[in-house]
Amino acid sequence: MKPIRYGTFYNGQSGLGKLDQARFYDTDNLDIHTETGMAMPRPALESESTTPNEACWNAIDPSGNVYFCSKSSGKIWKRTTGGSYSLIHTNANTGHTGCRYFNGYLWYWTATKLGNYNLATTYNDNFATGTAFRGSEEHANGLYIANGRWVALVDAANSFADKAFVMPAQYKATCLQSMGDDLLIGTYVSTDVSYCKVFLWDTVSTSWTYEDEVFEIGINCFVQLDNITIAQCGTSGRFYYWSGQQMNYFGKIRGITTALGEQQGQVYNGRPLFANATKIYSIHKEDKDLPFAFCGEYTGTGTIGSLAVQGQTLLASVGTGVDKIGTGYATATIETPEVQGSISKVMVEYDTYPEGIGISVKVQNGSYVAQTPIVEPNKRYVYFNGGLLDNAVSQVKVTLTPSGANVPKIKSITNE
Repeated sequence: MKPIRYGTFYNGQSGLGKLDQARFYDTDNLDIHTETGMAMPRPALESESTTPNEACWNAIDPSGNVYFCSKSSGKIWKRTTGGSYSLIHTNANTGHTGCRYFNGYLWYWTATKLGNYNLATTYNDNFATGTAFRGSEEHANGLYIANGRWVALVDAANSFADKAFVMPAQYKATCLQSMGDDLLIGTYVSTDVSYCKVFLWDTVSTSWTYEDEVFEIGINCFVQLDNITIAQCGTSGRFYYWSGQQMNYFGKIRGITTALGEQQGQVYNGRPLFANATKIYSIHKEDKDLPFAFCGEYTGTGTIGSLAVQGQTLLASVGTGVDKIGTGYATATIETPEVQGSISKVMVEYDTYPEGIGISVKVQNGSYVAQTPIVEPNKRYVYFNGGLLDNAVSQVKVTLTPSGANVPKIKSITNE
Protein backbone atom coordinates (compact mmCIF):
# COMPACT_ATOMS: atom_id res chain seq x y z
CA MET A 1 0.00 0.00 0.00
CA LYS A 2 1.22 3.52 -0.79
CA PRO A 3 2.22 5.28 2.46
CA ILE A 4 -0.42 7.56 3.97
CA ARG A 5 0.88 10.17 6.39
CA TYR A 6 -1.43 11.83 8.92
CA GLY A 7 0.20 14.90 10.43
CA THR A 8 -2.34 17.70 10.36
CA PHE A 9 -3.49 17.17 13.94
CA TYR A 10 -4.79 20.76 14.03
CA ASN A 11 -7.65 19.64 11.74
CA GLY A 12 -9.08 17.69 14.67
CA GLN A 13 -11.62 14.91 14.35
CA SER A 14 -14.07 14.33 11.54
CA GLY A 15 -17.81 14.76 11.70
CA LEU A 16 -18.17 12.77 8.48
CA GLY A 17 -16.97 9.33 9.57
CA LYS A 18 -14.07 6.91 9.26
CA LEU A 19 -13.48 7.47 5.53
CA ASP A 20 -12.64 11.17 5.84
CA GLN A 21 -8.90 11.18 5.19
CA ALA A 22 -8.43 14.87 6.04
CA ARG A 23 -9.27 14.49 9.75
CA PHE A 24 -9.00 11.89 12.49
CA TYR A 25 -11.76 9.45 13.30
CA ASP A 26 -11.72 10.06 17.05
CA THR A 27 -9.69 11.84 19.73
CA ASP A 28 -9.66 11.58 23.51
CA ASN A 29 -7.76 13.64 26.14
CA LEU A 30 -5.74 15.09 23.28
CA ASP A 31 -3.95 18.44 22.99
CA ILE A 32 -3.62 19.55 19.36
CA HIS A 33 -3.26 23.28 20.05
CA THR A 34 -0.31 23.93 22.39
CA GLU A 35 2.25 23.17 19.67
CA THR A 36 0.74 23.39 16.22
CA GLY A 37 1.45 20.29 14.17
CA MET A 38 1.97 18.05 17.20
CA ALA A 39 -0.32 16.01 19.44
CA MET A 40 0.12 15.22 23.14
CA PRO A 41 -1.98 14.40 26.23
CA ARG A 42 -3.97 17.04 28.09
CA PRO A 43 -3.86 17.45 31.90
CA ALA A 44 -6.40 15.11 33.51
CA LEU A 45 -9.67 16.06 35.15
CA GLU A 46 -9.66 14.77 38.72
CA SER A 47 -12.21 14.82 41.52
CA GLU A 48 -11.77 17.90 43.71
CA SER A 49 -14.74 17.52 46.04
CA THR A 50 -17.70 15.24 46.69
CA THR A 51 -19.57 17.88 48.70
CA PRO A 52 -21.85 19.10 45.86
CA ASN A 53 -22.97 15.50 45.34
CA GLU A 54 -25.78 16.41 42.96
CA ALA A 55 -25.69 17.66 39.35
CA CYS A 56 -25.53 21.47 39.47
CA TRP A 57 -25.76 24.71 37.59
CA ASN A 58 -23.12 27.27 38.53
CA ALA A 59 -22.44 31.00 38.76
CA ILE A 60 -19.35 33.04 39.66
CA ASP A 61 -19.25 36.32 41.60
CA PRO A 62 -16.74 39.19 41.08
CA SER A 63 -14.51 37.82 43.87
CA GLY A 64 -14.16 34.50 42.06
CA ASN A 65 -16.38 32.45 44.36
CA VAL A 66 -18.37 29.81 42.46
CA TYR A 67 -21.91 28.86 43.49
CA PHE A 68 -23.31 25.44 42.63
CA CYS A 69 -27.11 25.19 42.55
CA SER A 70 -28.48 21.66 42.52
CA LYS A 71 -30.68 20.57 39.62
CA SER A 72 -32.51 18.02 41.78
CA SER A 73 -32.88 19.77 45.15
CA GLY A 74 -32.79 23.26 46.65
CA LYS A 75 -29.19 22.97 47.87
CA ILE A 76 -26.69 25.71 47.04
CA TRP A 77 -22.96 25.25 47.66
CA LYS A 78 -20.18 27.83 47.57
CA ARG A 79 -16.63 27.19 46.36
CA THR A 80 -14.09 29.78 47.51
CA THR A 81 -11.10 30.81 45.43
CA GLY A 82 -9.04 28.55 47.69
CA GLY A 83 -11.08 25.51 46.68
CA SER A 84 -13.09 25.13 49.90
CA TYR A 85 -16.73 23.98 49.57
CA SER A 86 -19.64 24.58 51.94
CA LEU A 87 -23.43 24.23 51.84
CA ILE A 88 -24.75 27.77 52.28
CA HIS A 89 -28.48 27.50 51.61
CA THR A 90 -31.38 25.21 50.75
CA ASN A 91 -33.98 26.77 48.48
CA ALA A 92 -37.47 25.93 49.71
CA ASN A 93 -38.66 25.65 46.08
CA THR A 94 -36.40 22.60 45.45
CA GLY A 95 -34.59 21.81 42.17
CA HIS A 96 -33.03 24.70 40.23
CA THR A 97 -33.17 25.32 36.49
CA GLY A 98 -30.45 27.97 36.46
CA CYS A 99 -28.43 30.62 38.31
CA ARG A 100 -26.28 33.67 37.56
CA TYR A 101 -24.55 36.54 39.37
CA PHE A 102 -25.92 39.99 38.51
CA ASN A 103 -25.90 43.44 40.08
CA GLY A 104 -24.60 42.45 43.51
CA TYR A 105 -26.73 39.32 43.91
CA LEU A 106 -26.65 35.64 43.17
CA TRP A 107 -29.88 34.95 41.29
CA TYR A 108 -31.18 31.39 41.34
CA TRP A 109 -34.39 29.95 39.99
CA THR A 110 -36.59 26.90 39.72
CA ALA A 111 -39.05 26.45 36.87
CA THR A 112 -41.46 28.98 38.39
CA LYS A 113 -39.70 30.79 41.25
CA LEU A 114 -36.87 33.34 41.11
CA GLY A 115 -34.77 33.91 44.22
CA ASN A 116 -31.72 35.95 45.16
CA TYR A 117 -28.90 36.16 47.70
CA ASN A 118 -27.03 39.35 48.62
CA LEU A 119 -23.72 37.44 49.10
CA ALA A 120 -23.83 38.19 52.83
CA THR A 121 -26.73 36.88 54.90
CA THR A 122 -30.04 37.41 53.14
CA TYR A 123 -31.83 34.90 50.90
CA ASN A 124 -35.18 35.46 49.21
CA ASP A 125 -36.40 32.25 47.57
CA ASN A 126 -39.61 33.90 46.35
CA PHE A 127 -38.46 37.17 44.82
CA ALA A 128 -40.64 36.65 41.71
CA THR A 129 -42.78 34.11 39.87
CA GLY A 130 -42.36 32.88 36.30
CA THR A 131 -43.68 30.29 33.86
CA ALA A 132 -40.76 28.10 32.77
CA PHE A 133 -37.39 29.61 33.72
CA ARG A 134 -34.32 28.18 31.95
CA GLY A 135 -31.14 29.77 30.52
CA SER A 136 -30.03 33.36 31.11
CA GLU A 137 -27.75 36.12 29.86
CA GLU A 138 -26.44 39.40 31.28
CA HIS A 139 -26.99 42.01 28.60
CA ALA A 140 -27.22 45.82 28.46
CA ASN A 141 -27.21 46.17 32.27
CA GLY A 142 -30.01 43.64 32.68
CA LEU A 143 -30.38 39.97 33.53
CA TYR A 144 -32.53 38.22 30.94
CA ILE A 145 -33.99 34.80 31.75
CA ALA A 146 -35.76 32.39 29.40
CA ASN A 147 -39.35 32.05 30.63
CA GLY A 148 -41.46 29.80 28.43
CA ARG A 149 -42.70 31.77 25.39
CA TRP A 150 -41.43 34.92 27.12
CA VAL A 151 -38.11 36.38 28.21
CA ALA A 152 -38.07 37.80 31.74
CA LEU A 153 -35.91 40.74 32.85
CA VAL A 154 -34.25 41.88 36.07
CA ASP A 155 -33.13 45.46 35.40
CA ALA A 156 -30.38 47.60 36.94
CA ALA A 157 -32.69 48.57 39.81
CA ASN A 158 -33.43 44.88 40.48
CA SER A 159 -37.01 45.35 39.29
CA PHE A 160 -38.57 42.31 37.65
CA ALA A 161 -40.68 41.92 34.50
CA ASP A 162 -41.78 38.39 33.70
CA LYS A 163 -42.82 39.15 30.08
CA ALA A 164 -40.33 41.63 28.67
CA PHE A 165 -40.48 39.83 25.30
CA VAL A 166 -42.99 37.41 23.81
CA MET A 167 -42.73 34.84 21.00
CA PRO A 168 -45.36 32.81 19.17
CA ALA A 169 -47.12 30.44 21.54
CA GLN A 170 -45.51 27.17 20.38
CA TYR A 171 -41.93 28.33 21.04
CA LYS A 172 -40.27 28.05 24.43
CA ALA A 173 -37.02 29.90 25.14
CA THR A 174 -34.08 27.66 26.06
CA CYS A 175 -30.89 29.74 25.94
CA LEU A 176 -29.86 33.35 25.37
CA GLN A 177 -26.78 34.98 23.86
CA SER A 178 -25.71 38.63 23.79
CA MET A 179 -25.02 39.81 20.21
CA GLY A 180 -23.73 43.38 20.36
CA ASP A 181 -26.78 45.53 21.05
CA ASP A 182 -29.14 42.58 20.49
CA LEU A 183 -30.15 39.38 22.23
CA LEU A 184 -30.27 36.06 20.37
CA ILE A 185 -32.93 33.72 21.74
CA GLY A 186 -32.81 29.97 21.18
CA THR A 187 -36.02 27.94 21.42
CA TYR A 188 -37.60 24.52 21.17
CA VAL A 189 -41.17 23.35 20.59
CA SER A 190 -41.14 19.85 22.06
CA THR A 191 -39.09 16.68 21.92
CA ASP A 192 -41.51 15.39 19.26
CA VAL A 193 -41.21 18.39 16.93
CA SER A 194 -38.14 18.51 14.70
CA TYR A 195 -37.97 22.24 14.11
CA CYS A 196 -37.35 25.31 16.22
CA LYS A 197 -36.36 28.96 15.73
CA VAL A 198 -33.94 31.61 16.86
CA PHE A 199 -35.15 35.18 17.35
CA LEU A 200 -32.94 38.29 17.34
CA TRP A 201 -34.36 41.01 19.60
CA ASP A 202 -32.97 44.50 20.22
CA THR A 203 -34.38 44.39 23.83
CA VAL A 204 -36.30 47.61 23.15
CA SER A 205 -38.87 46.86 20.44
CA THR A 206 -42.03 44.91 21.08
CA SER A 207 -41.12 42.44 18.31
CA TRP A 208 -37.97 40.80 16.95
CA THR A 209 -35.66 41.98 14.16
CA TYR A 210 -34.91 38.60 12.57
CA GLU A 211 -36.05 35.03 12.99
CA ASP A 212 -34.69 31.86 11.42
CA GLU A 213 -35.97 28.30 11.44
CA VAL A 214 -33.66 25.43 12.32
CA PHE A 215 -34.79 21.90 11.51
CA GLU A 216 -33.59 20.35 14.74
CA ILE A 217 -35.25 19.41 18.04
CA GLY A 218 -34.25 22.51 19.94
CA ILE A 219 -31.43 25.03 20.31
CA ASN A 220 -29.58 23.35 23.18
CA CYS A 221 -26.92 25.94 24.05
CA PHE A 222 -24.77 28.69 22.57
CA VAL A 223 -20.96 28.54 22.44
CA GLN A 224 -18.81 31.60 21.77
CA LEU A 225 -15.90 31.17 19.30
CA ASP A 226 -14.13 34.52 19.57
CA ASN A 227 -16.44 36.78 17.48
CA ILE A 228 -18.50 33.87 16.10
CA THR A 229 -21.54 32.53 17.94
CA ILE A 230 -22.45 28.91 17.32
CA ALA A 231 -25.42 26.96 18.62
CA GLN A 232 -25.47 23.26 19.46
CA CYS A 233 -28.78 22.01 18.14
CA GLY A 234 -30.83 18.83 18.09
CA THR A 235 -29.97 15.33 19.23
CA SER A 236 -27.00 14.34 17.04
CA GLY A 237 -24.19 16.75 17.90
CA ARG A 238 -24.73 19.28 15.11
CA PHE A 239 -23.67 22.93 15.38
CA TYR A 240 -24.88 26.01 13.49
CA TYR A 241 -23.42 29.53 13.40
CA TRP A 242 -25.24 32.85 13.43
CA SER A 243 -24.49 34.94 10.32
CA GLY A 244 -26.21 38.06 11.62
CA GLN A 245 -29.56 37.18 10.06
CA GLN A 246 -29.78 33.37 10.04
CA MET A 247 -28.29 30.13 11.31
CA ASN A 248 -25.94 28.25 8.96
CA TYR A 249 -24.53 24.76 9.34
CA PHE A 250 -21.10 24.71 11.03
CA GLY A 251 -20.23 21.04 11.69
CA LYS A 252 -20.85 18.17 14.05
CA ILE A 253 -19.27 15.97 16.68
CA ARG A 254 -19.89 12.50 15.32
CA GLY A 255 -21.32 9.74 17.46
CA ILE A 256 -22.76 11.72 20.37
CA THR A 257 -26.32 12.27 21.60
CA THR A 258 -27.19 15.83 22.59
CA ALA A 259 -30.07 17.53 24.42
CA LEU A 260 -31.00 20.83 26.10
CA GLY A 261 -28.13 21.95 28.34
CA GLU A 262 -27.50 25.66 28.83
CA GLN A 263 -24.17 25.42 30.68
CA GLN A 264 -22.51 22.81 28.50
CA GLY A 265 -20.48 25.50 26.71
CA GLN A 266 -17.60 27.46 28.25
CA VAL A 267 -14.40 29.27 27.25
CA TYR A 268 -11.23 28.16 29.04
CA ASN A 269 -7.85 29.77 28.40
CA GLY A 270 -9.21 31.12 25.12
CA ARG A 271 -10.46 27.72 23.94
CA PRO A 272 -14.22 27.26 23.50
CA LEU A 273 -15.36 23.99 25.10
CA PHE A 274 -18.49 21.86 24.86
CA ALA A 275 -19.35 19.08 27.33
CA ASN A 276 -21.29 15.95 26.42
CA ALA A 277 -21.72 12.90 28.66
CA THR A 278 -18.26 12.41 30.26
CA LYS A 279 -16.22 14.16 27.54
CA ILE A 280 -15.27 17.76 26.94
CA TYR A 281 -14.54 18.81 23.36
CA SER A 282 -12.76 21.93 22.19
CA ILE A 283 -13.97 23.83 19.11
CA HIS A 284 -10.91 25.93 18.46
CA LYS A 285 -8.15 27.10 16.17
CA GLU A 286 -4.86 28.34 17.55
CA ASP A 287 -4.06 30.57 14.55
CA LYS A 288 -6.33 32.69 12.39
CA ASP A 289 -5.24 30.83 9.24
CA LEU A 290 -6.10 27.38 10.62
CA PRO A 291 -9.56 25.77 10.47
CA PHE A 292 -11.76 25.38 13.53
CA ALA A 293 -11.28 21.86 14.85
CA PHE A 294 -13.35 19.56 17.05
CA CYS A 295 -11.15 17.66 19.50
CA GLY A 296 -11.86 15.50 22.56
CA GLU A 297 -9.70 17.23 25.19
CA TYR A 298 -10.84 16.09 28.65
CA THR A 299 -12.74 13.26 30.32
CA GLY A 300 -14.71 13.76 33.53
CA THR A 301 -15.11 11.23 36.32
CA GLY A 302 -18.87 11.20 35.65
CA THR A 303 -21.55 12.69 33.41
CA ILE A 304 -20.91 16.43 33.17
CA GLY A 305 -23.85 18.63 34.17
CA SER A 306 -22.20 22.05 33.74
CA LEU A 307 -18.83 23.72 33.23
CA ALA A 308 -17.31 26.67 35.11
CA VAL A 309 -14.03 28.57 34.86
CA GLN A 310 -12.47 30.12 37.96
CA GLY A 311 -9.30 31.94 36.94
CA GLN A 312 -7.04 29.26 35.44
CA THR A 313 -9.14 26.41 36.86
CA LEU A 314 -11.69 24.48 34.82
CA LEU A 315 -14.46 22.98 36.95
CA ALA A 316 -17.05 20.38 35.95
CA SER A 317 -20.10 19.34 37.96
CA VAL A 318 -20.34 15.57 37.52
CA GLY A 319 -23.28 14.66 39.74
CA THR A 320 -21.28 12.94 42.47
CA GLY A 321 -18.97 15.91 42.97
CA VAL A 322 -16.89 18.50 41.15
CA ASP A 323 -13.90 17.77 38.92
CA LYS A 324 -11.06 20.17 38.19
CA ILE A 325 -7.96 20.25 36.02
CA GLY A 326 -5.20 18.46 37.92
CA THR A 327 -1.42 18.58 37.74
CA GLY A 328 -1.07 15.12 36.18
CA TYR A 329 -1.79 14.09 32.61
CA ALA A 330 -4.40 11.79 31.12
CA THR A 331 -3.77 8.94 28.69
CA ALA A 332 -4.66 10.23 25.23
CA THR A 333 -5.76 8.34 22.14
CA ILE A 334 -6.10 9.25 18.48
CA GLU A 335 -7.71 7.08 15.79
CA THR A 336 -6.83 7.41 12.12
CA PRO A 337 -9.32 7.11 9.26
CA GLU A 338 -10.03 3.70 7.77
CA VAL A 339 -7.91 2.56 4.82
CA GLN A 340 -8.51 -0.12 2.22
CA GLY A 341 -5.71 -2.65 1.74
CA SER A 342 -3.17 -4.49 3.83
CA ILE A 343 -0.91 -2.49 6.17
CA SER A 344 2.65 -3.73 6.40
CA LYS A 345 3.91 -1.03 8.75
CA VAL A 346 2.66 1.69 11.13
CA MET A 347 5.17 4.41 11.98
CA VAL A 348 4.72 7.18 14.56
CA GLU A 349 7.17 10.07 14.40
CA TYR A 350 7.77 11.49 17.87
CA ASP A 351 9.30 14.53 19.45
CA THR A 352 9.59 13.30 23.06
CA TYR A 353 9.08 10.18 25.23
CA PRO A 354 8.83 7.23 22.82
CA GLU A 355 8.23 4.72 25.66
CA GLY A 356 4.74 6.14 26.15
CA ILE A 357 3.61 5.61 22.55
CA GLY A 358 1.47 2.54 21.89
CA ILE A 359 0.13 1.29 18.55
CA SER A 360 -3.08 -0.72 18.12
CA VAL A 361 -4.57 -1.96 14.85
CA LYS A 362 -7.95 -3.38 13.89
CA VAL A 363 -8.94 -5.07 10.63
CA GLN A 364 -12.32 -5.72 9.02
CA ASN A 365 -14.11 -3.58 11.65
CA GLY A 366 -12.96 -5.90 14.43
CA SER A 367 -11.50 -4.88 17.78
CA TYR A 368 -8.25 -3.00 18.21
CA VAL A 369 -5.31 -5.29 18.97
CA ALA A 370 -2.25 -3.82 20.67
CA GLN A 371 1.00 -4.37 18.78
CA THR A 372 4.56 -4.48 20.10
CA PRO A 373 6.22 -1.18 19.16
CA ILE A 374 9.86 -0.90 18.12
CA VAL A 375 11.75 2.31 18.87
CA GLU A 376 14.21 3.88 16.42
CA PRO A 377 15.79 6.58 18.63
CA ASN A 378 18.17 7.93 15.97
CA LYS A 379 15.33 8.44 13.49
CA ARG A 380 12.87 9.45 16.25
CA TYR A 381 10.02 7.16 15.41
CA VAL A 382 8.17 4.20 16.88
CA TYR A 383 6.85 1.52 14.54
CA PHE A 384 5.01 -1.77 14.25
CA ASN A 385 6.12 -3.95 11.35
CA GLY A 386 4.28 -7.25 11.32
CA GLY A 387 1.97 -7.08 8.34
CA LEU A 388 -1.77 -7.58 8.36
CA LEU A 389 -4.34 -9.46 6.32
CA ASP A 390 -4.16 -8.97 2.56
CA ASN A 391 -6.85 -6.65 1.20
CA ALA A 392 -7.98 -5.89 4.75
CA VAL A 393 -9.89 -2.79 5.79
CA SER A 394 -7.77 -1.34 8.60
CA GLN A 395 -7.68 1.38 11.20
CA VAL A 396 -4.93 2.45 13.60
CA LYS A 397 -5.17 3.83 17.14
CA VAL A 398 -2.19 5.46 18.80
CA THR A 399 -2.09 5.70 22.60
CA LEU A 400 -0.04 8.36 24.37
CA THR A 401 0.62 7.31 27.96
CA PRO A 402 2.28 9.89 30.22
CA SER A 403 4.63 9.02 33.07
CA GLY A 404 4.83 11.83 35.59
CA ALA A 405 6.21 14.87 33.81
CA ASN A 406 7.18 12.78 30.77
CA VAL A 407 4.50 13.40 28.16
CA PRO A 408 4.56 11.70 24.74
CA LYS A 409 4.50 14.18 21.91
CA ILE A 410 4.07 13.02 18.31
CA LYS A 411 4.49 14.62 14.88
CA SER A 412 2.73 12.20 12.55
CA ILE A 413 1.27 8.72 12.00
CA THR A 414 2.09 6.87 8.77
CA ASN A 415 0.46 3.70 7.42
CA GLU A 416 2.26 1.67 4.77
